[in-house]
Amino acid sequence: MKTKHAEVRAQQRGINYGVERLLQTYGEVRPAPHGCVMRFFSKKSIKEMEAEFGHFFIAKNHENLRSYLIESREDRAIVTVGKLYQNQRLTKSKVNRLYH
Repeated sequence: MKTKHAEVRAQQRGINYGVERLLQTYGEVRPAPHGCVMRFFSKKSIKEMEAEFGHFFIAKNHENLRSYLIESREDRAIVTVGKLYQNQRLTKSKVNRLYH
């Protein structure tokens, strides 16, 4: 399930349903405010996908690997989606500063 806001943001940022499903399956989870969690592709999750889908898949979809989503903990509804800047790394402290 996706909110209207998430649908608009996904279209604006070029994030399709397949990327959202990959994030929900392989994405690393970090807490976000207001009873939500953030899912993004970490080095570990990219290695897991590479083992399952192959190096060509990762190379072909490298732009989509910068995507993240925020979802509700209660019903797992996607609240919003976005892309991380190329030089931005997510550490626990940075996630807390961004969303608190």
